[in-house]
Amino acid sequence: MSLSRHRRIILTAVCSLLAVLVSTAIQKAWAQDARTLFSEYSDRIYQVRMIDRSSGKQAGLGSGFLINAEGLFITNYHVIAEYANHPARYSIEFVRHNGEKGALSLINLDVVNDLALLRLDDAPGYYLELATGLPAQGESIFSIGNPHDLGWTVIPGTYNGIAAYSIYERIHFSGSVNPGMSGGPVLNAAGQVIGVNVATAGNQLSFLVPLNRLAAFIQRSSVATIDVGAIDETIGGQLKANQHEVISALITSPWGTADFGDAVVPSEVAAHIRCWGFSDDDPEILYAHSATSCNSEEQIYLSSEFNTGNIAYQFNWLETNELNTLQFYNMYKEKIANAHPDNDTRKEDVTSFICHEDFIRSRSLRGKAVVTKAAFCIREYRRYRGLYDILFFGASVHRNKSALVSHFTMAGVEQDLAMDFTRKFIASVQWK
Repeated sequence: MSLSRHRRIILTAVCSLLAVLVSTAIQKAWAQDARTLFSEYSDRIYQVRMIDRSSGKQAGLGSGFLINAEGLFITNYHVIAEYANHPARYSIEFVRHNGEKGALSLINLDVVNDLALLRLDDAPGYYLELATGLPAQGESIFSIGNPHDLGWTVIPGTYNGIAAYSIYERIHFSGSVNPGMSGGPVLNAAGQVIGVNVATAGNQLSFLVPLNRLAAFIQRSSVATIDVGAIDETIGGQLKANQHEVISALITSPWGTADFGDAVVPSEVAAHIRCWGFSDDDPEILYAHSATSCNSEEQIYLSSEFNTGNIAYQFNWLETNELNTLQFYNMYKEKIANAHPDNDTRKEDVTSFICHEDFIRSRSLRGKAVVTKAAFCIREYRRYRGLYDILFFGASVHRNKSALVSHFTMAGVEQDLAMDFTRKFIASVQWK
């Protein structure tokens, strides 16, 4: 063995040993910080339970924490959503680390950012302080909650900044936020709140409501609180304000486009919308099929069976030399029939779709006449009047051998904005 190779082997071994020692040191530091934080602040953190009034049994649970000496208390909206939707059927209860129980009352909510402000009467006087700013990227932070009702847990992890493609701003946290931890605090090493547990994607990938969204919600709540008898009106107003901001920005901004078959179609029209492509490669299929699908990947939680706020659009390109005209049109109609809304609802949440069909006549980029069969469908929210789900599809056939099927859905949008978006969408889809 040459001397240089021998040195490389030794150097590799030393580097590996150093990596192990550094990792071990980090784990020990995390464990020490976690123990310290838990011992100092566990009395400020609570389990939140939804109680079914008729049976007296818990119907859901999460976590929460005190933010001032007067008993103001933060959790996620989705933790207490059943109460917000059915206040006569449910109540909200806290459980302290020592087993003490008591009632919580709803003060305010923010469905867009998934936050709720509660009040704990006879508060103990100690609470968690908000940090003055977010950590530096790569700093250690600590998520606290009661996962799966198994007991209080501190999860150390890493602050990775605001997640990419996040329209509502979520901290990307390298740590496991498990069910039951929702609404719990995330602390820096000084024990100050920098975020709120909200969701997980598994594999040490979790998301937090950031400090700025939390602080703004608390500030708004200092001048306006909720009327429990008018929760639907409050939620509806928040949804309308949010969709007006988001959809108006889409309508007024320039849209990126991409070549797709013999057409040009919208691509990623905003930073929070991502597109993916796929195609059929089965040799037994007698036609070529490719598709591109785009969506906002974020939704607003209203109940366990009802979400809103998402936008999705898809394009299918079909082409064949093997099928006769009748076979091609049957296949083409099957693709149209598969168009469906992109959000979860129940009959109790929305009316039935009402659809209007028409033919849209336009010209291709080369001046040729193009006829598109289009359908525009709309259904209204029962509890949040003036908000609608929109389903649109358009289909064009060229020489009976190729077709473009365009499809989009919007959840929770006002009708005027939906029409403006539809007009821009139609104008952005063009044959070459």
